[in-house]
Parts: sequence; C-alpha cells; structure tokens
Amino acid sequence: MSNSEEALRLMVDNWLTDVKRRGAELYATNEGDQVEYFSFEGKGDFRFSVEIDYAIQEINVQITDPKTGGIEVELLGLTAKNLRSLARLMCSVKEGEAVVPVYLLAQLAVICHGYERLVRELDQLHRIQTTTGSVAEIEADLRRFLTPEEQKRTDNPLLSRKGKTD
Repeated sequence: MSNSEEALRLMVDNWLTDVKRRGAELYATNEGDQVEYFSFEGKGDFRFSVEIDYAIQEINVQITDPKTGGIEVELLGLTAKNLRSLARLMCSVKEGEAVVPVYLLAQLAVICHGYERLVRELDQLHRIQTTTGSVAEIEADLRRFLTPEEQKRTDNPLLSRKGKTD
C-alpha cells in the first residue's frame, strides 16, 4: 500500500469515526479491492450508500429519500473537503459535536461517582475498594469514539511517562 493510499485510508477512517459519533448510523460495511462500501441512515432518515474508491480517488454517493423513494447520485473526488461536506449532509449535529448515547452518559456518571468517592476517602487511602481497572475499561470504550489524532491529543504525557518508569 502506497503512502498516498495510507493517507486516504486514514482520512476516511477519521471521517467514519466522525459521522458515527455525529449521529449517522452505520448499518452495513464491506470492503473489496481498494474499494470500501458503507450504508448509513442519516438525518431525516435519509439512506446514504457510500462507495470509496482508493484507486481512482472517488466517492460515489447514493442518497435515498425515505418519503418519496427518490434517489440522487453524486460523484465526488476523494478529498477531505468533500468528506466534510458529505458529513454535513448526513449528520444531525455540527462538526466537533457528538450525539451521546445514554449508556455513555451513564458510564460517565459512574466515573464521576468513583472520583467523588476517591476524594471523599482520601484520608483513608489504604482502605479504598475502587480499582483503576474499571475506569480503564470505560476510558477504552469512550476512546473508540475518538479519531487517532484526537486520541493522541487526549493522552496525558505525564501519565504515559509515569507508566513507563513504574
């Protein structure tokens, strides 16, 4: 795989993560030789069939209107600008925002409760029953909604360095 194709695949992976967290529901995916296929339900219950061809660097989009059954077909170049435009068309929230499922909110509440307990019981440090394993699992689950670049930005270098020296 060439560096150009790797860069395009990374761009598409970031786009895919972005549109899923912004509310477009991915319900089917398939991959062929240098081609990826995605089927989404986006805002307004519109259906989006997206074919990404890495060889010729094109995006073929088929949009189906659920009310009329009408189909619109678009052929776009595979660029970050076109992917962003497609995301705006598909998603119910703006770029940089996310539709947060209730189970994630519940998990965040669990984390907050855990930290509240830790602060309250700080004076009894050796009696704390909370483990960091459950917090690490929840963090890993939350991180899957971040693109690789966003994950790097959220990594705490102090914690990373400390973990390597322990």
